[in-house]
Amino acid sequence: MKNHEVIKKIVLTEDSYELIQGADTVVFQVVDGANKIQIRNAVENAFGVRVKSVNTLKTASKLKTVRGRFAQRVRRPGVKKAFVKIQKEDIAKIPLI
Repeated sequence: MKNHEVIKKIVLTEDSYELIQGADTVVFQVVDGANKIQIRNAVENAFGVRVKSVNTLKTASKLKTVRGRFAQRVRRPGVKKAFVKIQKEDIAKIPLI
């Protein structure tokens, strides 16, 4: 897979900002079939940084009610996230907004 096929987007939440500031870890949403080696290569080639480690997490799908109690229920699919720990001096190379 190519770099832009592996990484879908950067996850920007309050918790992910705390990880960036405290632990030099950036959270990415990635394709379900990507493994840690592909994620490492994609981040290093796309942003020009050195990666220390990669941890992955697959969230479960959930049912969501749309427009009230008697409306239809929609299944929201699960996503795969990658927590990528980056060298301290390279953290500024990743665009966060």
